[in-house]
Amino acid sequence: MKTKFNLNGKKTTRKAIQEQLGADRLATMLKEAKETFMADPLIQNDFFIGSGMLTIAFE
Repeated sequence: MKTKFNLNGKKTTRKAIQEQLGADRLATMLKEAKETFMADPLIQNDFFIGSGMLTIAFE
């Protein structure tokens, strides 16, 4: 399963997000997003972070 990250609607990388949030917080967000996706793939996974809205999508 491929993971895509968008910050304020613009594509970004996992590395850039990890630098802003830290590895532990990103891992927690990914776990929550994956659980939500498995329950219902149509739900959009958005998280508010200090610099804007982070959207995590799976393919």
